[in-house]
Amino acid sequence: MDDKWFKKRQKEVGVTAEDIAREMGRTRSNVSHIYSGDQRMSLDWARAFAKVLQVPLEEVLKRAGVSEPAEAQRLTPGFSESDAAPFVSDGSAADNARKIAALLGGDKPGVDIWTVRTDALMLEGYRRGDLILVDTHQSERCRAGDMVIAQLYNWKSGSVETVLRLFEPPVLIAVSATVSGGRTHVVDGNNVVIRGKVIASWRTN
Repeated sequence: MDDKWFKKRQKEVGVTAEDIAREMGRTRSNVSHIYSGDQRMSLDWARAFAKVLQVPLEEVLKRAGVSEPAEAQRLTPGFSESDAAPFVSDGSAADNARKIAALLGGDKPGVDIWTVRTDALMLEGYRRGDLILVDTHQSERCRAGDMVIAQLYNWKSGSVETVLRLFEPPVLIAVSATVSGGRTHVVDGNNVVIRGKVIASWRTN
């Protein structure tokens, strides 16, 4: 963990550890624990750091001591339970994804490419491997019928689960044929927080 780089970047951008923690709905102590190595840099945290520090996700992962982003996705505790993940790739696949995203309105700040990882919205047409555009600036303006990315916080374990759900206020609903996909979650702004609205999707194969 190159904490000196992170702190230097904070000064360059004019943000604090509180700003980073606020992006995740947590406290400054969590950021301090990440810097000291007492808490692992999960991909959800890495995305928050990237957004607030205004740097690519890959740069955050590298500075945090994770050399291979794809491997980080596989190894990060709790990440395997997430319904979607920030898109990580290189070469022609990344170039193609960025081109398609730009055509669909994904060339604006706060609009990110994610990959669908489960069947949580299978009956709405979203399949594993599909790419989606998530607008984080619309997280507070989501309406009934919107597909959203949300985070479920477990304050006891300190873990965060990222889910892809249909928003039917005040709850998030999985629309899936699988039994495990039937859970609903009440959006309360504390334990369950909407992080972005899905504005487009496409299939790569």
